[in-house]
Amino acid sequence: MSHRTCSRREFLAVAAVLLTACGQRPRNQPLPDWMLTPDNAEDPDLVRDMLVIQDLLVRHGEIRREVQHYSYGIRATTTSPAADLAARIREHVDQMRSRLRRGAAIRQEDPLFAAVFAHHQAVDLQVERLPGGVRVTEVSDDPVTVMLLRQHAVHAVSEFVAGGIDRARQPTPLPPGYPG
Repeated sequence: MSHRTCSRREFLAVAAVLLTACGQRPRNQPLPDWMLTPDNAEDPDLVRDMLVIQDLLVRHGEIRREVQHYSYGIRATTTSPAADLAARIREHVDQMRSRLRRGAAIRQEDPLFAAVFAHHQAVDLQVERLPGGVRVTEVSDDPVTVMLLRQHAVHAVSEFVAGGIDRARQPTPLPPGYPG
């Protein structure tokens, strides 16, 4: 059996996720490294939004996602048969739509998320509420932003749904051919 030591921050982040999965909210929970953003360390919504993300990552196996590609962007349908989880999906989408509109970035240590938020003003995001979740349409007139939207839809969010916390702890590469 192989053992790996972890930092106090890693240990507390995992403990926070496990307590969240058990329906408990630990006090003064640290933000996992993948959520930290030096520029918004004072963001009052960050912890609230992170807790929703943690819930979705912990219950990723109960979520279904389908992405359609268009020349101008993507349409993603994200649902769950569990009513409480469908409500969390809707809550998360509303939170991220608000962050995108404000340019209130998350995951700034992740190259893709940093680039998406750098292009946030070029994104038109529409949300359609569905009985089991949401259908999100993200479009742009800017071809570089469209590249980022596709990468985010497939190689970030869809992979988070497939892999949960293990995947979310990894950075997301920029799309091939990205000029930035």
